[in-house]
Amino acid sequence: MKTPLFLFSALCLVQLPLHAQVTVVPASPPAASVVVVQQPSIVVRTLDSAVVHRQLSLAPKVVIVTAAPQTAVKTTKITTVVETPGQPRRVYNSERNVVIVEDQGQSRELPYVTLPVLFVKETAELLSDESRAALQDVSAVILAVSKIEPGAVYDIEGHTSTDGTDEFNLSLSAARAQRVFDELTQRYGVPAGVLSAHGYGEGFPMYPKGNEAEMQQDRRVLVVRTK
Repeated sequence: MKTPLFLFSALCLVQLPLHAQVTVVPASPPAASVVVVQQPSIVVRTLDSAVVHRQLSLAPKVVIVTAAPQTAVKTTKITTVVETPGQPRRVYNSERNVVIVEDQGQSRELPYVTLPVLFVKETAELLSDESRAALQDVSAVILAVSKIEPGAVYDIEGHTSTDGTDEFNLSLSAARAQRVFDELTQRYGVPAGVLSAHGYGEGFPMYPKGNEAEMQQDRRVLVVRTK
């Protein structure tokens, strides 16, 4: 009986290797050494085809102005008023998505939509597939409205923020408006006769002294129904 007991005791003293899965978790750095960099938020616009169709189906309104136009309209986050000597006064209302053009005793209210297109910085190159998808959607709306109202005409307006020189921004906005015009006509089959394109540069900012996220909203392309 002593021999089995001796063997059992010896086995208890032997340290057998244990195989176990070990996960190494890096130690978290001290809280004091963590640096959080806050990136400027970028608002990504989306396109609702139903809203676009409803907006671009609205015919421009013409109102006869019997008195001198009011000059007390102030620029706010939803209204931008621009008065240039010798040029019609333009009032952009982003809440109603209309631009009111006042000239020679008439006030024309033109419906518009803002295209959710993004461009490579300081170029007219489209940045993403989502931008192309938005152009395809708006082209379908223009073609659908044109079938019902053959006389409908639209202007592609390019706008920039106040960041940069006047000359550069004017050239850039014109190039981006032309790029959208070319995409709609050459790629998506919108007749060139129903479109025009103009660059307005930094002349119509909603955030003339805004931060980067706000100025990004000013770098926009509008489709304005002019007829």
